[in-house]
Amino acid sequence: MIPIASLLWAFAGFAALAAAMDRHEEPLGTAALAATQRHGWQAGGSALLLLSLMACLQRWNASVGIAAWLGLLTLAAMAWGLVLTYAPERATRLALAAAASGLLAAAIAY
Repeated sequence: MIPIASLLWAFAGFAALAAAMDRHEEPLGTAALAATQRHGWQAGGSALLLLSLMACLQRWNASVGIAAWLGLLTLAAMAWGLVLTYAPERATRLALAAAASGLLAAAIAY
């Protein structure tokens, strides 16, 4: 369950980072954000990606954990790109659901 939680947190982390970008402000509805709010989204996205890394490092040793994390980052980034391309109106809800599901998967694992 930890790899699933890590994947979901990476997906939500990429969503938060995308919400802070000018390029994705229209489909995600973040056009009216101030600079400080954008920094908050960046910090939140970075924290979720770090949480994803910590979950992998807890599950495996350092070398395997980092390799697995990079693979999970690739899957999460591809999934986020597909969501932004084909279902941008559902992107925010999917990101929130991914973060919550990651918490649930981690809770089940312990």
